[in-house]
Amino acid sequence: MRAIGNCSSKEQASDGKNFEIAIDNVFVFPKSVKKEDLLKSAPDTYTQFLTDASIVGINNYASQVVQILKPQDLTIICAMISSIQPESRDELEKRVPSSKTFKLSLPAQKQMQAPKEAPETLVASLIPDDDPVLVEVYRLLNEDQMGGVMLVGSPGTGKTWYARQIALKLTGGFDSLIREVQFHPSYQYEDFVEGYVPDRDAGGFRLVDKHLLQMVAAAQKTNSLVVMIIDEFSRTDPARVLGETMTYMEGSHRGREFFLPSGRVVSIPKNLIFLATMNPEDRSVDEIDAAMERRWAKVRIAPSADKLRDFLTANGMAGPAMGPVVEFFIELQNHIDIGHAFFRTVKDGASLQRLWTSQLDFAMRKRFRFDAETQKVVEAHWQKCLAAVIAAETPPPGNVAQAAGNG
Repeated sequence: MRAIGNCSSKEQASDGKNFEIAIDNVFVFPKSVKKEDLLKSAPDTYTQFLTDASIVGINNYASQVVQILKPQDLTIICAMISSIQPESRDELEKRVPSSKTFKLSLPAQKQMQAPKEAPETLVASLIPDDDPVLVEVYRLLNEDQMGGVMLVGSPGTGKTWYARQIALKLTGGFDSLIREVQFHPSYQYEDFVEGYVPDRDAGGFRLVDKHLLQMVAAAQKTNSLVVMIIDEFSRTDPARVLGETMTYMEGSHRGREFFLPSGRVVSIPKNLIFLATMNPEDRSVDEIDAAMERRWAKVRIAPSADKLRDFLTANGMAGPAMGPVVEFFIELQNHIDIGHAFFRTVKDGASLQRLWTSQLDFAMRKRFRFDAETQKVVEAHWQKCLAAVIAAETPPPGNVAQAAGNG
């Protein structure tokens, strides 16, 4: 397609085969638009509305110099061309005003359907409605209109677990309305927003919506809240990965249309919620872009001795052995931030010893690799803890002798 215009008259020629058509108000596109350009720009819209359309239909190979289109086909094609060629938008909307209000459908994965369209078993959140972290997240999203909420804390504080439980609360337990991704050092804009992928059937490459645009499409199809969880937020350069979407995730910019590098137009709906997790000590870049940080409200998840006691109690650890473990945990915080989740499987001296040997000792030596004195202090606290736990689990000699006599 090279141009668009209005058909002012159409008369059959004397040969009875051809027509004489008068066209006015002609607009020539800056560059030609191919059928595959339309298909790539909005495949869902194309397959839903244009498969039988003149010229651009799937099985239509017409080669007419001029083709008169049905009003609906013209509206949709002009909306697509406006997305592909933003510089043509004003002229196209002037000639076909209905193209301005037509919303293109972005491709979404099948599992990202509204609850009405895809009934599913609800997944119950494991946190109560009055959980302080959940309450704070609600306030930041609803009252302060923050674009996203970030759970910040040291390793083992349960940030990822908390993010998922909060997401289940927000979506009413609909797991299909939640998307979880994890950033890593090689993560790029093309992995998160949109990117070209090989097209084996047609040859070359085609533009594909990635996680963010898929969730945008999912949010546009439902009135429910849709949640994207970004784990390990600081393990890449978030400003590079989010690109221009960083600005429009902000609460005050929700629903505003903006251009992607591909030329397509998109907006981030208000019902798409962003949750992220971050360990401030674990960064793949020196500092997160200040503009990026400003768009996230932060909720600190701290190491908790109370949650540690809950783990030990649930695991059946004896009361006398529990005290030294909690005391050691509290003492550790004076030297290194270690979360309570590290202790989630501890139930006795043997499991505690495995935790130290396989994880805590490595973390301590890495943190204080140039500080031998602090290493000795932490090891001394550990030895004291282990000895107390073993002593608490060992029956007194009298009880052993009595048990042997009874036998």
